[in-house]
Amino acid sequence: MIESLKQVGQELLTLESLPTSTAVEVAIVTCESSNLEHYHEMRKKMLPILKTQKGFLAWRAFQSKTTEGVMMDLLYWEQVEDCHEAGKNLQNTETGKEFFGLMKQTLVFELFERQAL
Repeated sequence: MIESLKQVGQELLTLESLPTSTAVEVAIVTCESSNLEHYHEMRKKMLPILKTQKGFLAWRAFQSKTTEGVMMDLLYWEQVEDCHEAGKNLQNTETGKEFFGLMKQTLVFELFERQAL
């Protein structure tokens, strides 16, 4: 099941069909107003790299409509450990360095593991 979901990861709409081990990475950062478009473009460059990372499922990107310069990224992983490993890998790429360098301040960075209701 996970392999078929990975194939359509960016079209993944809900977590209901995923195993309870699924983790969601929540990153809320600030970015200089002059860098907002560049930040979004770098998101597009990061996506192919993320797709090569073990356990990556999908990414949802948001921009605040109430506070200028606030961006939110939700990344879905098979397991929390996959996110940790990918973070280490991405920080060592030129694209990753450029992307992370655009972040002025990290407001929230949390990993959540899905719980059954």
